[in-house]
Amino acid sequence: MIEELLTTAELEWKTLDLKRGDYLIRAGEKEKYLGIVVSGALRAFTLKEEEEFTIRLAYKDSIIASLPAFFTEDASDLSIQAIRKTTIKRTSKIAFEEYCNKNIERLQVYNQLLKELTASFYEREIDLLTSSPVERISRIQHRSPKIFQEIPHRYIASYLRMSPETLSRLLKS
Repeated sequence: MIEELLTTAELEWKTLDLKRGDYLIRAGEKEKYLGIVVSGALRAFTLKEEEEFTIRLAYKDSIIASLPAFFTEDASDLSIQAIRKTTIKRTSKIAFEEYCNKNIERLQVYNQLLKELTASFYEREIDLLTSSPVERISRIQHRSPKIFQEIPHRYIASYLRMSPETLSRLLKS
């Protein structure tokens, strides 16, 4: 689906290059785009009492946007930041929605994508609430086998709600 989206002539994709530390969107901004990661890696995070909580990680072929803000058109609660040099292809939210609404097949693909995203978010939430740290690591390795090659361990640790030291110790054992 990603390749099909990127190659369709009906969507105008613009390339955006980010340096490490650059923001794709900051908390408080409106989400106007849908992006696909071509190379590099990003993290979506929120701040609570000056502590960062990573809630999503994205790398090659990941769809990236502040999804709650994308759907509601409210200001984003999340910031999305490049964690290394990253290239994104992005299109406007309006153009993407018009593209999807042109025929039933596109809407079905879009609905399938939303179902998969919803299921993955739900699965992660259950993991965080009910699984041990070892189980969380095992499940993320199963769901995203390339993650440990693509994302620095400190961000994976934050995503899994553990300290970098705990992650390191558990990976060694």
